[in-house]
Amino acid sequence: MAERRAHLDEYAVRVNRAVALLGESSPPAAVRALAVEHGLSERQARRYVQAARRYPAGVRVPERAAVFTVRLPESLITRVRDAAALSGMSLSATTAQALCAGLERVERVERGARGGASR
Repeated sequence: MAERRAHLDEYAVRVNRAVALLGESSPPAAVRALAVEHGLSERQARRYVQAARRYPAGVRVPERAAVFTVRLPESLITRVRDAAALSGMSLSATTAQALCAGLERVERVERGARGGASR
């Protein structure tokens, strides 16, 4: 049975660990240590070490995404899909960006209301 692929956050953690190991030891030793630490084959570990050599400063560890199902009006779904297509981003990325922007506006208004009430 084939192993599952690493999530993006797991990949980033492993690349960053490989960066640290390369700072302490030779590439072959880093491969062996990474394989043992993460339960990887040496072939998999070698790929992480190669990535670490491409990104010697390490990589950002993204937050793991989860499924969140909501019901929305069809017209809004169409608008989001159209925006995603125009931007070249995925539907999930477009939705996340729009939600973040909307929540930031709400938080700014709430901060302003609290600040104005205390003066």
